[in-house]
Amino acid sequence: MGERNRPKRPRQGGVDRLSTVVRNEPPGWYSLAVLNWVRAILIGLASAMIGGCASPLDGGDSGLQPAAEALVEAELTRGEEPRLILPGVETRIETTLAARREELDALTPASDANWLTPEGLGLDGDPVESVQVELRSVVEAALANNIDLQLARLQPVISHESVVQAEAAFDLVLGAGSSRQHSKTPQQRAIVGNVPLGASESTRETWDFDGSLAKSLQGGGTVSLTTDLTRTSSDASGTTYDPNPAWSGVGTIGLDQPILRGFGRDVTLADIRLAGILEAQDIEALRGSFQNVITDTESAWWNLAMQWRTLQVQLWLLEVGMSVADVLEIRRDYDTSPADYAQAVATVEQRRSEVIQQQQAVQNASDALKVLMNDPVLPLSGSSILRPSGLMEAGEISLSPRESIMTAMAHRPDLRQLAMSIDREAIDVEVADNAMLPALDLQAQLSFQGLDDSATGSYSEVFHTDYINYLVGLSFEYPIGNRGAEARFRQARLERAAAALKYSRGVQSAIAEVRDAIRSISTNAELVDVTRSYRVAQAESMRTLQVEEDLIANLTPTFLNLKLQTQAGLANARIAEFQAIADFNVAIADLYRATGTTLQMHQINLSSHP
Repeated sequence: MGERNRPKRPRQGGVDRLSTVVRNEPPGWYSLAVLNWVRAILIGLASAMIGGCASPLDGGDSGLQPAAEALVEAELTRGEEPRLILPGVETRIETTLAARREELDALTPASDANWLTPEGLGLDGDPVESVQVELRSVVEAALANNIDLQLARLQPVISHESVVQAEAAFDLVLGAGSSRQHSKTPQQRAIVGNVPLGASESTRETWDFDGSLAKSLQGGGTVSLTTDLTRTSSDASGTTYDPNPAWSGVGTIGLDQPILRGFGRDVTLADIRLAGILEAQDIEALRGSFQNVITDTESAWWNLAMQWRTLQVQLWLLEVGMSVADVLEIRRDYDTSPADYAQAVATVEQRRSEVIQQQQAVQNASDALKVLMNDPVLPLSGSSILRPSGLMEAGEISLSPRESIMTAMAHRPDLRQLAMSIDREAIDVEVADNAMLPALDLQAQLSFQGLDDSATGSYSEVFHTDYINYLVGLSFEYPIGNRGAEARFRQARLERAAAALKYSRGVQSAIAEVRDAIRSISTNAELVDVTRSYRVAQAESMRTLQVEEDLIANLTPTFLNLKLQTQAGLANARIAEFQAIADFNVAIADLYRATGTTLQMHQINLSSHP
């Protein structure tokens, strides 16, 4: 919250991730300058040919997220100054009763850090035991063991493998093969003067060995280096072959290169860039999961603290109520009517039932926190319940709506994910734009052949390049109307516009969450002061009754019933004070989550949690 540096544009996260992916691309095997020059000429011809099929969205974009920028700009021009929120400012009632404050605090139930209270019975019917835990240790246990976080940690690792798969498209591919063929073929012979000419059959034994290396190029083409070695042994009566056996070697260099559709790094590296963005989005999702688990754990801890303090207050209320009922029972033979006594007994029994219900609430809150922690030392199946340590207090905090919104724009994981989605759709637009071009592919092959009575001899002729064959060809394809490619391009542009609108909606939701969190902090800070003042006033009422009780020898049923009501008023005021303190601290945790700074506030480095 204290940061005042202007945040980077939210899209920057996706751009940074893309640049990292591109830097890790495999190097190209050849320069694309000539192909780019040829391609520019051919694109001009293709554009002239398909000029009547322009997209209705060709007018260009006026801005990917103008609505989001307008929302942020409206908030930043408000110019609010940071405000220091200070729960604990003395009210008029507290100032008036300042001289008796220690005495009034002593009358207040649950006024110290002691949490030891009866916890009730467990599911096995035996009394349960409590284990004291601190907020920091609870959060650390959740970060280490929470099941949702364990699942979230896996997704970036899975996505990284997708990046590796996309990059592997540019790896060298080695191929090899071998075959053996045997043939024995009858032959037709010419007979001249009853003398047969030639052989009646021929026998051939052929061994073939081939190997290849191929690599996809960043320009969209594929270059290959292949070799083929064939050994042929022939046998026919009356016929002599030279050489026999014959070793035939062939070496071929080939290039298949698209010139229009499918050409260029924007298309060939699209899968790598998309996989990199998905990985970056999953990392942001992991950050969001960390923030959610930390915030939920803090909220559960404060709720458990609130339930424990409420149980303490209700136990105190039951105890002091029983003392009043005992006095009324003693005075039944004097001035206490059956109705007065029955009312006091009913009040005590009602308080006893509230204690039993609150014991269940404590155990339920403890189980909810155990689920988030998933600590093997404190398993959910264990019989002990968690007991927060320390006092329930509300500290000061400095807030600036303007700075909080700026921080949210830079750090919220969901906004960074939405910004990366715009980058993803922009890549799809580039690919779809390229797909509207005609298919014009270049195929070129250069092969060298050799023949000898040995394998080395045949390859010696190959390298002497005496026997050269080459092939150069172009293939062209263009669908009449090109409706499918143009529809895909329009679809990609519309999806990019939808991604921008989703980002604007995300910005709007983020601003609303930040404002709601700040408003909740301010409201609960005021409630902390008001409920504390309310509790002090109720304690003063309780003190006054005690003074009257000490001075008046004849305690009437009316006075004792008033005492019961005053006890209930003090208990309700104390519970309301604890609730305001818990809500105040939960609201602060919610603000950290709304601004995307939960990890920073807890000094947690995501890289240290694989």
